[in-house]
Amino acid sequence: MAGGAMAISALAGSKLLASGVWPGGAATALRAADFVLLAFALVWYVVLLCGEVVRPRPAYDVRRWSTVFPLAMTAVAALSTAMAVPVPWLDALGRVLLWISVVAWLPSAYGLFRSLARPLSRGGRRPGGRGSAGRGGL
Repeated sequence: MAGGAMAISALAGSKLLASGVWPGGAATALRAADFVLLAFALVWYVVLLCGEVVRPRPAYDVRRWSTVFPLAMTAVAALSTAMAVPVPWLDALGRVLLWISVVAWLPSAYGLFRSLARPLSRGGRRPGGRGSAGRGGL
């Protein structure tokens, strides 16, 4: 959650910078705060990637989304900051991070759809069947 929070905050800061309504000193402070937040988000990005490498979870787990979301948000924050403050290398970094997050998202989405389809393929509860009510449930 911390990585996602940093990334969302950096994204918000970049949008505020892009608005152009901040006067000189406030814009400078906002720019510095945005870079600090983005730096923290990038640190969390590395922590999350290292965690996935050190303790991989080959089977689908809903907790995987707690990794995928911050990865994608950090990529978007880097791209948005690069547009608000012209820093060419930040745009390139954001594009690389975006592709990494896409690579992380694809198997997570595949696992989610498989886990959702699994109860349907097992038959689930039939209409008119006993279901849990026949076993003393509600």
